[in-house]
Amino acid sequence: MSTGRTRTRRPIDELLDRLPETAIIVGKGGVGKTTCAMGVASLIAARGESTLLVATDPANALAPSLGRSLVGGALAEVASGLSAMQLDPAAAREAFLARWRDVLVTIVDRGTYLDREDIGGLVDASFPGADEIFGLLVLARLLLPAGSAPKAWRRLVVDTAPTGHTLRLLELPETFEAMIALLESMQAKHRFMVSALTHRYRRDAADDFLDEMRRLLAGLRQSLGDATRAGVLLVTRAEPVVIDETIRYADGLRRLGLTIAAVVVEALPLSNTRALAAVNESLGQIAGGDGLFAVAKITPPPQGLAEAAESLGGLRRVRVKTTRAAEKRSENSHQDAIALKAGGPPTATRLERLLRPLTIVGGKGGVGKTTVSCALAIAAALDEQPPGEVLLVSTDPAPSLGDALGYRAPRWAHDAPESIESVPHLHVWQMDATAGFHALRDRYRDRIDALFDSLVGRSFDIAHDRAILRDLLALAPPGIDELYALASIGEEIENQRYTRIVVDPAPTGHLLRLLELPALAIEWSHRLMRLILKYKEIGGLGEAAQELLNFSRRTRALNALLRDDTRAGVVLVTLDEPTVRDETVRLSALLRGSGVEVLGEVMNRSTTSPLQTSAAFVAPEWSRPLLGAAPIREWWKQWQRPMSR
Repeated sequence: MSTGRTRTRRPIDELLDRLPETAIIVGKGGVGKTTCAMGVASLIAARGESTLLVATDPANALAPSLGRSLVGGALAEVASGLSAMQLDPAAAREAFLARWRDVLVTIVDRGTYLDREDIGGLVDASFPGADEIFGLLVLARLLLPAGSAPKAWRRLVVDTAPTGHTLRLLELPETFEAMIALLESMQAKHRFMVSALTHRYRRDAADDFLDEMRRLLAGLRQSLGDATRAGVLLVTRAEPVVIDETIRYADGLRRLGLTIAAVVVEALPLSNTRALAAVNESLGQIAGGDGLFAVAKITPPPQGLAEAAESLGGLRRVRVKTTRAAEKRSENSHQDAIALKAGGPPTATRLERLLRPLTIVGGKGGVGKTTVSCALAIAAALDEQPPGEVLLVSTDPAPSLGDALGYRAPRWAHDAPESIESVPHLHVWQMDATAGFHALRDRYRDRIDALFDSLVGRSFDIAHDRAILRDLLALAPPGIDELYALASIGEEIENQRYTRIVVDPAPTGHLLRLLELPALAIEWSHRLMRLILKYKEIGGLGEAAQELLNFSRRTRALNALLRDDTRAGVVLVTLDEPTVRDETVRLSALLRGSGVEVLGEVMNRSTTSPLQTSAAFVAPEWSRPLLGAAPIREWWKQWQRPMSR
């Protein structure tokens, strides 16, 4: 007999119902993406829907959080109806080349004048840096529509890397498409020659390869662009810098054709109506409809599947207002209420320990890398004697220096360094690495086009050779644009324009890849130049190759600089949390193993007196928002050396 009572639907049920077959969990580093992804996957599986949880972050944070080993891209059952997988791009690359390397060599052999030995070297030099592409191909296969391949799960939950790395991953289809287009041009030359000689053409393995790659790319685009099949769960925190990045992130995701299914605000005081209203005002329109949710801070952070799922039980919906408040943040405001002056407590020892001509500030997402970078650069500009020019630069594809310093104008300091009025000698540059490398590529293409325009009537096949040569830079490994930008920074040191350069890079996985790229890029550029030189019939190609030569020279100089502990080093930022400490230890060991000096650690957001710690400095938890040069400067003055030191 019915009691007349109906079961009240919980907010977590409403959130899960909003998520399509594939839920992509995204957000800035440190906001709780992995915990949220684990909780969502666990709760979906508990509903009786077989689920696969996939992590794309090269920092490998999922395995420690699960307490399980996830090696080589293999599936591991972690609960009833729930499997987990850490995307392993290197393993995916090895499997890809084991299957397709000979086919790739054949295609390049057909389309160029290289010897097969040179071709093998070019393939081997181009693809090691392209690990992310192969990880993307694994994801593309997982996203294939039902019926395309046998699957053991109905739902897919993707735990992504922090903002910049994930945007790059989602932009990779365009990069890979350009690479396939170049290979297609080479194969087209072969088809043309065979048809001209034999009046017929028979398909072979090269055509099969190109068809499969196009099929995977088309399927990936279709899956990600279909709101009924894939959607984004955007995780954030109610902190000004994080909110600013989240808003930009949402815009970037939409430009890529993805749908935002819901937004979850972590660590929000649910009893604070002003905080809820502020979050609603900033993020309500991003979520749309009833898609904005919040969850209170949990101390200590959840560990394991059960705790991650339990943490989402306290989820609360934040209602969206129909009208926005009239007050808006200025597009070009900054937070400095007081003029900054040199002096204060003696800091020379701190700067001497933590700074080199090139200092890179590294760490896991969300630990405060950007704020620490700002603090070091401001201190160097104000405290060092004699004063020198200081450059604070971001190489992160999702830069936050402007947010931290209180400058919110669109593309502020993206195209060139900007000075900070309140901090003499300090210049800030949020480098648009992609634009810089694209400009190099466009200059190269223009020179190739100009050369071929002057060669009409020559005996060789102009149309196909032109298409191949002008698109050779499509073989550039992903990430080489950031290396191109970093190499230009190294040149600034050699030219002595700046006495100190402080770099705020992307989080752990992205940073490690960036530091590994110079050796790969040098080999790649040399192989590419050897290919160009094979086209001896074409006069004037030396000018087109000159920038590749310059890039190789600058990259070699950068590689030497990074491994010179008198001129360069890394400052690691960490927190007093088990997961962060473990990742910091791993990152430190990997850096030292690669020959890069670790100058010290900054234990950020400390709430206790520094006693025994391996960190070089302890930066206190700050009660007020660290926005603008003045508050950051005040915070820097409170950093302490541990008593044990």
